[in-house]
Amino acid sequence: MEKEQLKLISDLFGNELRKHRMVDRDITQERFAQDTGIGPEHIGEIERGVKLPRIETLLRLRNAGVDINRIFDHIIKELNSRGLDIRKE
Repeated sequence: MEKEQLKLISDLFGNELRKHRMVDRDITQERFAQDTGIGPEHIGEIERGVKLPRIETLLRLRNAGVDINRIFDHIIKELNSRGLDIRKE
């Protein structure tokens, strides 16, 4: 996967996570950190697209009620709308 695609995926994931936290749940990063067991700094990095979450982090998010499938569906839809196919090397 190209570096630009990875950055786009990071940005899209972060935006969707922020939307979940702020719109769906209306809570602060600190409260979200308590709910997920993920540090608020790390949540901020994910939301800004600086870091992609590891599997352990995805599981913590899912366990806290984040619809990971919805986020991934949004990412795939956005990539497709831009003509990007992550199946290609």
